[in-house]
Amino acid sequence: MKLRKLSLFVLIGCLSAQALAQSSDKVVKVKPEESVYKVKKGASVPIKVVIDIDKGYHINSNRPREEFLIATALTIERLPGLTTTRVVYPKAKLQKFEFSETPMSVYEGKAVLSFTARAGAKLAAGRHTLKAKLRVQACNDKVCLRPQNVNVEIPIEVM
Repeated sequence: MKLRKLSLFVLIGCLSAQALAQSSDKVVKVKPEESVYKVKKGASVPIKVVIDIDKGYHINSNRPREEFLIATALTIERLPGLTTTRVVYPKAKLQKFEFSETPMSVYEGKAVLSFTARAGAKLAAGRHTLKAKLRVQACNDKVCLRPQNVNVEIPIEVM
């Protein structure tokens, strides 16, 4: 019996170490929906950021149901001459997992975040890169991977 408990403890330790060695950006891919967003000075353009989550994994929504869970959050860096609206997150799925007593608010498969960018009159014409960071933690039904900040570059062409 003691050997069985020891074996189980070693197995759990190995799985946890393996999960810690892998980071969330290995199973979560983030990119802008368009290869370049074109906008005229003084005008606005809707922007979408696509999150692709590997099969068998999920990420917490932007409003997880437990305080200790890491929320998915897109932070947009300031680009002088360009203003952005707040990020709109998709509706999350409530899902029950073996390790949780209550359903969790998660995204699986594909999630699309959106916001609007407005080019000010003083923003120079030409190509710009709007930078953002996605804070995310991927989990499967047994373990969670290391949280990660994933860089996102959104090409914008001001005309």
